[in-house]
Amino acid sequence: MKKVCVAGLGYIGLPTAILAAQSGLSVVGVDVDAKRVKNINAMISPIEEPEVEKRLGIVITNGSFKAQTHYETADYYIIAVPTPFTEDKRADLSYVFDSARSIVAVLKKGDTVILESTVPVGTTKLLTEFLSRETQLKSGTDFFVAHCPERVLPGNTFHELQVNDRVIGGIDRGSTRHVATFYKNFVSGDLYLTTAEAAEMTKLVENSYRDITIAISHQVASMAYEVGLDPYEIIELANKHPRVKMLKPTCGVGGHCLAVDPWFLIETFPKQTALLKAAREINDNKPFEVISRIEKKVQEWKDSHEKDSCTVLVLGLTYKANVDDIRESPAMTIAKELVGKKNFDVLVCDPHVSSSRLESLLANCKTTLVEGIAKADLIVCLVAHDEFKIIDKKVIAHKKVLDFCGIFHLGRKHSCDQEQFFWPASGIDSFEQDTIASYKLHEFGLIKEREKSE
Repeated sequence: MKKVCVAGLGYIGLPTAILAAQSGLSVVGVDVDAKRVKNINAMISPIEEPEVEKRLGIVITNGSFKAQTHYETADYYIIAVPTPFTEDKRADLSYVFDSARSIVAVLKKGDTVILESTVPVGTTKLLTEFLSRETQLKSGTDFFVAHCPERVLPGNTFHELQVNDRVIGGIDRGSTRHVATFYKNFVSGDLYLTTAEAAEMTKLVENSYRDITIAISHQVASMAYEVGLDPYEIIELANKHPRVKMLKPTCGVGGHCLAVDPWFLIETFPKQTALLKAAREINDNKPFEVISRIEKKVQEWKDSHEKDSCTVLVLGLTYKANVDDIRESPAMTIAKELVGKKNFDVLVCDPHVSSSRLESLLANCKTTLVEGIAKADLIVCLVAHDEFKIIDKKVIAHKKVLDFCGIFHLGRKHSCDQEQFFWPASGIDSFEQDTIASYKLHEFGLIKEREKSE
């Protein structure tokens, strides 16, 4: 029976290890976090993912999988560790090469090393050279190396790890074939064989493309808010065009991929990535635009109610709906910034983030959905969790609601539905028709009669 050692038991490493074990391989999972390892062996998953604890229980019970903090000899080594970026937006590959140093101690002839972590173009070659230099083994003959990035949607990870097509890029043809043989154990999707550099760039281009499409939606939202229009209505109507498919704007872009990966291309190709950089800057700035709009509405609420205090309820902290992942979360950035304000009170609610974790992140601001709504003067929707979608509109009818994730956008059911109202009506700002008309008249030298007389 072939043996697999998976480095990194997070959102990708743990499901991959479980699937490999379920396919008939003997799997050891390695993580530097001793508490995480202990919980996994106790069949307690560190990640929120459908089926994960059920599947974990099966492979732990039958002995095909175990977790530990040290590496041991295997036939396949999978590196699935984080690759964040530094403060100056450069790739931090320390976790990858920490794993490589540990693999060096156990690597033997005939072994295969698979890099799943998303990395800048050229990293797999650097990894291969490091392993060869440290072990005195010859790559492509004594051992094999390839890059095979994941393509999964959190919340549907197990299904997508199995059915999605994979791109496998070896440092030579032999390595590519060895790794393709491994993935055939549990992947039913097509396997596309290429070079390591092509696989690295493909993964980064995929996520950069998605980042750019989100940036367009965010700019549409910014423009719509300026004139009091509902951006979700604008995008819904634009998508009626047969060749337009825009995404819904949110409060920003987060997660371990989209908010990070484009910077790897920008770092490597600074002269060819102006569009990618512009999109990144738009998406990175979105949370602060949202904060500014919230502050403006808080002040308006205070003025209209003639009060010095205002309680703001923040709904959602994760980087996307229905997951527990807060990595690079724009909602978390917004919540932390709001909590730091002194001119209003903040409550936060996220049913997917544990109470203890919420407490450690945002001190004494955590609340339940029911309690938060009861206390709030202003409700800010940042993440479209399913739990928020079923809020009774009557309960919040007298609250000021700012919807930055389209959770209350009703949509048009029929083409003749001309009297459709969107809730909250007209997005965030009222439509200042007279101001805009006046601006246009001045622009073209056409002054209203009333203005001439004045």
